[in-house]
Amino acid sequence: MSEKVLKGKEVYGPHYDEAVKRYKENPDWFPNPDESIIVKKNDLKVAREEYNSLVSSGDLEKGHHRQGLAFGGENIQDNIQFTGESTIKKKELSDLDLDFYHEKGLGKEKAKILKVHQTESGIYLFGNNPNHTEATVFQNKVLKWQRDSGLR
Repeated sequence: MSEKVLKGKEVYGPHYDEAVKRYKENPDWFPNPDESIIVKKNDLKVAREEYNSLVSSGDLEKGHHRQGLAFGGENIQDNIQFTGESTIKKKELSDLDLDFYHEKGLGKEKAKILKVHQTESGIYLFGNNPNHTEATVFQNKVLKWQRDSGLR
């Protein structure tokens, strides 16, 4: 007997209205919640392995899955949002005062690796891409609710 496929409100539970709002306000970073399903265990592992393989081979750009793999997203370019995130070693910037990095909450004090991201206009900024962070934090909140509710 196969498991019932949960969709939309069943996937997001108490976070559904917020998911709809986020999608309407920022569809580049948030998926349509009514197209979401719950992908579990081996199917999710296979999808993640496929993503890593496609990125390694250069057949797919690295980025944020708008429709996360755990939510039924596919490993296709139309589902990947550019994050521009990278790192730079502090020693490569040895002549600069980098105290601001910790003081502005961009990372830990005396960090040896600094996070940077490139905006879509090409400008590099210290810290992670705030859109990516916001989308990931929201996805993780929903995933936690799913786990706590026994759905995952």
